[in-house]
Amino acid sequence: MSERSSPLALALFVLGLLMSGLVVFALLWSGPDPYRALARANGVDRIVFVRPSPLDPPTNSQTQIGADLDAAVLIHEKWSRYVTGATSDPPTFDPPLFTQDEYGHMADVRSVFGTARFLVPVGLFLVIVRLQRARTASSCAMWRLLRDGSLIAAVAVAAIGIVSVVAFEPLFLAFHYLFFPQGNFLFDPATSNLIRLYPDWYWEGISLRVGLSFIAVALVLAALAHARLRWAK
Repeated sequence: MSERSSPLALALFVLGLLMSGLVVFALLWSGPDPYRALARANGVDRIVFVRPSPLDPPTNSQTQIGADLDAAVLIHEKWSRYVTGATSDPPTFDPPLFTQDEYGHMADVRSVFGTARFLVPVGLFLVIVRLQRARTASSCAMWRLLRDGSLIAAVAVAAIGIVSVVAFEPLFLAFHYLFFPQGNFLFDPATSNLIRLYPDWYWEGISLRVGLSFIAVALVLAALAHARLRWAK
């Protein structure tokens, strides 16, 4: 007889897989190499920053600071190490590139990553506990939970990805309002070097890679579990 997983067990498994998997892939894709690859894919070989000074208009050519791709990747790497917790102090630049408000926002990003890292073991705990409890019923119940839960998680991420194709900006803003309700991420694109360093092509590309990586792993888990169930019959 087919043993279906209870809705609660399935929901907790999916939640745990989403929490742990998405955070892990977000961390894995946050490094310098993905940034470089995305820049090249979008034809970006140089970024023009503006000196953050209230005394000079942003259109004044004397306030512009050009950075080739290698320099931009290095700037990104310094920020990435800070927000992911690899370093304790925020990066400094000479000449200065970022305002105090931008530093404040990146400190908030660091806090979010800190919470997210905590969710990885919590998510894995949920996954392991639900699989162990299903195993007490039978090995088939465990494999069925792994298969069904992985498929549901993959479909959920794919659905969000499909929506983001046509409504990326609203989803991006909703995400920021959820995690940064104070609204300190709303910078002027004409003067913000943070936006110049992280334009739309970066967020779209990273989101795509995180989503596809998660879906690929979830489908592999589902396929392995399905094969194990067929073998057991």
